[in-house]
Amino acid sequence: MPSKVSCLYVLTVVCWASALWYLSVSRPSTSYVGQLTIPIRKTPKLQKNTTFSNIRTRSLNPHDFGYLINEAKKCEAEAPFLVILISTTHKEFDARQAIRETWGDESTFADVRVVTLFLLGRNTDAVLNQMVEQESQIFHDIVVEDFIDSYHNLTLKTLMGMRWVATFCPKAQYILKTDSDIFVNMENLIYNLLKPTTKPRRRYFTGYVINGGPIRDMRSKWYMPRDLYPESKYPPFCSGTGYVFSADVAELIYKTSLHTRLLHLEDVYVGVCLRKLGIHPFQNSGFNHWKMAYSLCRYRRVVTVHQISPEEMHRIWNDMTSKKHLKC
Repeated sequence: MPSKVSCLYVLTVVCWASALWYLSVSRPSTSYVGQLTIPIRKTPKLQKNTTFSNIRTRSLNPHDFGYLINEAKKCEAEAPFLVILISTTHKEFDARQAIRETWGDESTFADVRVVTLFLLGRNTDAVLNQMVEQESQIFHDIVVEDFIDSYHNLTLKTLMGMRWVATFCPKAQYILKTDSDIFVNMENLIYNLLKPTTKPRRRYFTGYVINGGPIRDMRSKWYMPRDLYPESKYPPFCSGTGYVFSADVAELIYKTSLHTRLLHLEDVYVGVCLRKLGIHPFQNSGFNHWKMAYSLCRYRRVVTVHQISPEEMHRIWNDMTSKKHLKC
């Protein structure tokens, strides 16, 4: 009788083979334009511990999307030091696998518990949804809510992560929110920035802080209509490519979002919620929201680097882990 590991290996191979075949077939593309994509929602099924009883006023954004895939017991055995929330899309199989095998590996640090989760919405293609379901059954690191997965719904995806932490992992100490094309220097993040041996911070938020204003050019990817955001400046916000915050902030942002008008630029929206909460994000030069040429010494000093392919992810990780003895 084949072992459980062998069966999982065969299932993994079949899943990736199906993904490669599927992605090689020419398919019509789907684009989402305008403001927030408004998904057609069924009456949600209420789940245990998914509401907060102390919210008494009527919500602007009830965020009543049901979980299509959930890992509700991920934090039951032991509260993690760090939860990693990675915004991803259905077709990014290779990126997710690269992260699992490199910096997102939950077993890397023996003295610090890390939980890694990939966040998705619902795809309009049933085949892609099914493939993600199969992937979830193998790795148990995917959470999906019942809203349309699109660029203009990235805010909903981030709020989903905040809601998940507040509901299923409230005793975690810190949260990293990032994207699937980001390389994270985990040793620098955990031991130099967060420091497990020190007292956990509260109301803490850090990343690459941006001070800017809305772009009114409709041709821009970051276009913000005046009627949606009339102010001339945004509050300080951290680039959505990667930011870190104490776990108490997850619930605070989620509750604040219920009464704050949604914006399709998720990092700006989080900044708006932080302003309402009176939390000022701290600037940290280790968070880079751009591509940076690789060198061992340079990458030892960073926390995040943007626009890293799955192949580069493996190459950088292998180099950094095999040359720990070298000094800069």
